[in-house]
Order: sequence, then C-alpha cells, then structure tokens
Amino acid sequence: MGASSPEGYGGYYAWGETEEKSDYDWDTYLYKENGGVHIGDEISGTQYDVARVKWGAPWRMPTLKEMQELRENCSRLWAQQNGINGIRVTGPNGNSVFLPAAGNRWDEHLGSDGSFGYYWSGALGSGSEYNAYGLYFYSNGWGLVLRRRQPLQRS
Repeated sequence: MGASSPEGYGGYYAWGETEEKSDYDWDTYLYKENGGVHIGDEISGTQYDVARVKWGAPWRMPTLKEMQELRENCSRLWAQQNGINGIRVTGPNGNSVFLPAAGNRWDEHLGSDGSFGYYWSGALGSGSEYNAYGLYFYSNGWGLVLRRRQPLQRS
C-alpha cells in the first residue's frame, strides 16, 4: 500500500485498520479488547481489509490458507532489488514477487528495516483475540507466525 515501486516499503498498518498513523501501540489500536470492536476472524475482502479499501475489488489481503500455500509451495531467496533488501518468492509456475524487508513500526519508530519483513494475513489467530497470522522473513528463514495485533506492520 502506497509504495511507488515494487521494492518500496509503502505504508504501515495495524491489522484491520485502513489508515496509517503516527503512533503505533496498543493504546492507539482501534480494535483492542475492553472497549474495542471484534471485527471478525477473517477480514480478507471486508471493510477492514486495507487492500480492498485502498485498491477496491478484487484486491484483498491474503487468507491464512493462501499464506500457507505461499510458504509451502514457493521458493524464496534473500535478495536485493534496486539496493533494497527483501525476499524474492517464486511459485511453481515461475512467476515471482519481491517482498521488501520493510521492518516494523512501534510507537513512532521504524525498526528492523532492511533485515526483517512481516506481512499480515486476513486471519485472526485461533483461540486468541490478541493475535493475527502473518508471513515473516529475514535473511536466514521465513514462516507463518501468530503476532500480537498492535506491533503494526506493512500489510
């Protein structure tokens, strides 16, 4: 969202939020428990999906199943594109996409950019209101992980 090139970092968004903000923490998260709103266990394609809101249909965040297929059926290679670190993910058909290592936002700070990437899925973690699934990577590995929804990442 918001990148002007394939290797650009673009915007940083909390899970289920569709606007960027200057301060990313639990207190500024719109859907926190104890006074927040439960927006669903799968937000892909809904009004809480930043890709759908910013780009319109048919764009949407990936589902957990799609993230699992990406991890299990595609190869990945730590790479640079125009001087930006990230991974090149290549599918069985030979098509590929570059995901920049855009780091993460916490409070008003950007951290781990150039060495770490995290991309939200639309799936809330099973049995937990606090976590959502996403694809993470760094130079030596990648996988799917549950992550607290308030460390706000690029979607």
